[in-house]
Amino acid sequence: MALTKTEIIKRSIPVFKEKGYNATCMADIANATGILKGSIYHHFPSKEALMTEILEYLRSYFVEKVFSIAYNEKSPIEKRLEKLARKSEEHFLDGTGGCFMSMIGTETVLNQKSFNLIITEFFKDWHSAFMHLYSQVTDAQKADQYSERAIMLIEGAVLLMRIHNNVDYLTKVQKMLLSEFKLLNINHIKKSTIQ
Repeated sequence: MALTKTEIIKRSIPVFKEKGYNATCMADIANATGILKGSIYHHFPSKEALMTEILEYLRSYFVEKVFSIAYNEKSPIEKRLEKLARKSEEHFLDGTGGCFMSMIGTETVLNQKSFNLIITEFFKDWHSAFMHLYSQVTDAQKADQYSERAIMLIEGAVLLMRIHNNVDYLTKVQKMLLSEFKLLNINHIKKSTIQ
């Protein structure tokens, strides 16, 4: 059975997510895809090339399917943040490993600089999505701080979720961020009506 590059990428993600970059070999990828290693090398000349394409694929996926939620002006602002949180959570809870970008980034930051460039752009995209939402309820400086803090809290919660095998960490942080955002929005509306 011939698989496309995208199918190989999709089937490889859970393997890397479970084992990490360094512990995964191309034989693991061949087993997960059900094709010969040679067929994988036909599409990807190395494990590094495969991971680069996976990171690009995931970044594009998040920009198009997750972060784009923040920019959907047809939806109420609080609903956008809620949907953004839910959609991110789906990814973090899918299989072992939590946040793929953080996991691979942490593991490879010192020896795979090309990965780090893509992962850094992913986090910039995420920050921009939060900035778009927070800037509608507070000034730019505070929006930047809230956006950065939100990502740090979520990533910390994902780490604790992995360590303790307990999704409550992520759920609590998501609820806290939504509550804070609603309060910011209420205060913003009050200030707007006073002026």
